[in-house]
Amino acid sequence: MIKAQLVHGSIFMASLFSLLMVITFGSGATEVATFSVELAGFEGLNATTLGNHVVSPTFSLKVRVENPRDLQPWCSNGGKVVVSYSGVALAWGDVPGFCVQRRATREFVLLAWGKGVGLSEGLRRRLASELFAGTTQVLVEMKLFNDANDWIPSSETYSGTSLQSFKLMLRAAS
Repeated sequence: MIKAQLVHGSIFMASLFSLLMVITFGSGATEVATFSVELAGFEGLNATTLGNHVVSPTFSLKVRVENPRDLQPWCSNGGKVVVSYSGVALAWGDVPGFCVQRRATREFVLLAWGKGVGLSEGLRRRLASELFAGTTQVLVEMKLFNDANDWIPSSETYSGTSLQSFKLMLRAAS
């Protein structure tokens, strides 16, 4: 009788485990959100064309986050954003905490600004030339602190920090 109960208990546990695995992996619970960033506008770099080595730029960034999960929201506890040019941080700011509901998309605007950023003569000239030609490219990096309240606590794809990087073109008309 005890042996039969152990066998039935083992079968029950195996079935429960199988069901949990199907729900977890079949529902996309381990999938992570996808990000995109667009430049909504910028200002404060025109000083480079006047020969100034110090700039105080601001960038408006439109962020789009898509959550592919069927059963869970995707949340971040916030983070930091940095806009850089040729390895020099031009502007920075905070990313607020947010959640994207299951199978949904969320958009928001981030503001990054710099104050008194010094540029070398060579970098200033190159930036001024690229701005004039419309070929300036900046790197936008977002470091996010992700919510660890996942159904799978050991999921490396969801908990901890993540870095999202995007290369964006600056157009003089922005």
